[in-house]
Amino acid sequence: MADYDEDYDYENYGEDDEGITPEDCWTVISSFFETKGLVSQQTDSFDEFTQTTIQDLVNEYSTITLDQPNPPSAPGVKIALRRYEIKFGTVMVSRPTISETDGTVTSLLPYECRDRNLTYASPLYINITKKVSAAIEKEVPLHEMDDAQQAEYARTGENPTKLVWEQEESLDDDEAGKSQDWKNMVFVGKLPIMVKSKICHLSRETEESLFTVNECPYDQGGYFVINGSEKVLIAQERSAANIVQVFKKAQPSPYTYTAEIRSALEKGSRLISSLTLKLYGKGDSARGGFGQTIHTTLPFVKSDLPIAIVFRALGVVSDEDILNHICYDRKDSQMLEMLRPCIEEAFCVQDREVALDFIGKRGNRDQAGLGREKRVRVAKDILQKETLPHISQTEGSETRKAFFLGYMVHKLLQCALGRREPDDRDHFGKKRLDLAGPLLAKLFRGIVRRMNNELSNYLRRCVEGNRHFNLAVGIKPGTLSNGLKYSLATGNWGDQKKAMSSTAGVSQVLNRYTFASTLSHLRRTNTPIGRDGKLAKPRQLHNTHWGLVCPAETPEGQACGLVKNLSLMCYVSVGSPSEPLIEFMINRGMEVVEEYEPLRYPHATKIFVNGVWVGVHQDPKHLVGQVLDTRRKSYLQYEVSLIREIRDQEFKIFSDAGRVMRPVFTVQQEDDPETGLEKGHLVLSKELVNKLAKEQAEPPEDPSEKLGWEGLIRAGAVEYLDAEEEETSMICMTPEDLELYRLQKAGVALDDDMGDDLNRRLKTKTNPTTHMYTHCEIHPSMILGICASIIPFPDHNQVSQRAPALGEKQ
Repeated sequence: MADYDEDYDYENYGEDDEGITPEDCWTVISSFFETKGLVSQQTDSFDEFTQTTIQDLVNEYSTITLDQPNPPSAPGVKIALRRYEIKFGTVMVSRPTISETDGTVTSLLPYECRDRNLTYASPLYINITKKVSAAIEKEVPLHEMDDAQQAEYARTGENPTKLVWEQEESLDDDEAGKSQDWKNMVFVGKLPIMVKSKICHLSRETEESLFTVNECPYDQGGYFVINGSEKVLIAQERSAANIVQVFKKAQPSPYTYTAEIRSALEKGSRLISSLTLKLYGKGDSARGGFGQTIHTTLPFVKSDLPIAIVFRALGVVSDEDILNHICYDRKDSQMLEMLRPCIEEAFCVQDREVALDFIGKRGNRDQAGLGREKRVRVAKDILQKETLPHISQTEGSETRKAFFLGYMVHKLLQCALGRREPDDRDHFGKKRLDLAGPLLAKLFRGIVRRMNNELSNYLRRCVEGNRHFNLAVGIKPGTLSNGLKYSLATGNWGDQKKAMSSTAGVSQVLNRYTFASTLSHLRRTNTPIGRDGKLAKPRQLHNTHWGLVCPAETPEGQACGLVKNLSLMCYVSVGSPSEPLIEFMINRGMEVVEEYEPLRYPHATKIFVNGVWVGVHQDPKHLVGQVLDTRRKSYLQYEVSLIREIRDQEFKIFSDAGRVMRPVFTVQQEDDPETGLEKGHLVLSKELVNKLAKEQAEPPEDPSEKLGWEGLIRAGAVEYLDAEEEETSMICMTPEDLELYRLQKAGVALDDDMGDDLNRRLKTKTNPTTHMYTHCEIHPSMILGICASIIPFPDHNQVSQRAPALGEKQ
């Protein structure tokens, strides 16, 4: 960023002026880039992948079990069953190394990979334990027999037997020479490493020592080196999973509105299933003349089902209960009237078994020929595992799923009655960016599954052929190494054998044309829809892109508006688990959704965590205040989003990966006697700015004493907002405007006379109806991306000159 005059007096920096000046804002911005750099979104995502995601994916496929009935046994011992178990444990990723032809293993540096056309990759080890146990038939001694066994013994005179599990062996001889730590560590393949990530050798080098390893100190990393060429992963934009969206159908169509949800499990981004509700039009006499009915599509079920039948299959049987799950307020006669056709339509199905059978008969495979019990079991499986799997896939979660389905119907009817607007598909808060972490996780999951199958087949062959089982033979390191290398080298993201179905162009050769073009390429995003699409909406600049996506930097032609670049201070969340958040809410008086009774308090606020309805609360204002305070004090991850929608009586919390966020200054909402902060002032004080400026001039010797960007977050002076939370905030453009607003509120007459100052900035008048500002922009110029911010005075340019100017910068 801008270098300031070296003779600047940092000791008495702004002593005479209490307010935050534009120079102070630039000091904060410099501290952001000093800490984060310009490609931190790439390295943060990759670090999250190596530190937590890999272990989670290995845990998903952690056990292989093979039972051998009536195995060969020693004389005098009767073995009924022999069980072979292989368990995957801890994952270890070492620093990048290379095995030379003479067998020596040496450290590998990025420049060597570029010179010798190698891949910059680290060995990956997994702790794999093997266990063989046998179920031996043993006679039960007389004193241990129960009544039934004693009666049997008296009748036949033969001792009853019982199965006793005994461990036969745990390890093979091939582990004998290893140290305790490495006893069960098995090499499973090589993982390509991102340059300048935590595992990379360069992350430990200082700016001076980078020259000794032939690296440029200005190179920020964020790319891979595959077969000697530099590859960058382009962030892929997608719609967020687990959120309910209601759309109006373009006519002519048999239905008027639809409510959709695409469910994905929290671990990994793979979409499991989607569920759609359809509200049919009025002139629907062909279907029995019930009027406006609501039908739903379930996974693995061919035809649409009446909504009331699905409720009955979930255990909500009576008409009254169904209405309570959908319409929380009994006085809402309009909504109850709209539900009448749905109840009348399902009149013939009045209990759960019949409803399950009704669903079972309409299964994808021809299940009408199966027995009734099997059909009911199939329907139960569909409802438990495939319907709304993000809520739960275990038994006993029917109540939660019924409440969630009711909430979806409620939202659909609210739109149909004109009480809320249909959702906007292009709202940036409802989008997610898949960076290196989620993209590699998608590949890694498939590879681990394949390795698991290969090992399982090898174990079966060894047991059936009575051969010695050797892990080194069963695990082929090439599966992992070649699988990841293929996708990064070609850009076809997916399995090599299914190249047709994979996404193309995810990995690209890094543009080294100029320094600006390299940085721009590392911050690029792509929307994977057809370039020949006629729809203009996905290409247009949306209001919610403010501060998150550069409004100018997009190519002309086919990819216009689909290929975008991130703004300068933008941050992409890496994701954090939701369980601690739910625990936190329960401890603060949240009533879990299973115990919710809508009739008792119809106006309770619903609480959602990552799209899952977890409970309700009576005093939302107090709860939101507490959670917000906890986040500002850094007890809660700063990347967690808190959205309170007062009109809809909802409080939504998001902690998933891929949300695009940006930092803003926080404004004090109440007088704080402890810190002496007054309401309406910035939490950022002159003292903090002075400390930052001093640190930038002379960095402290002890890193723990450094304030830096992280210190501003801990102090609560800066907060990250995403596009959804931004809509619940009131953001002021500059600290100067905030000061003018406070003076106006205090009743001070403001001088609007321009006077003789010809350079004074023209401003829009402050809106007297503004209730209260909650945040303030750090600097308005931070809405631009890398290349657009190099253009001098871009606000004085014709927009038609934008593309040539950006092309020159690149």
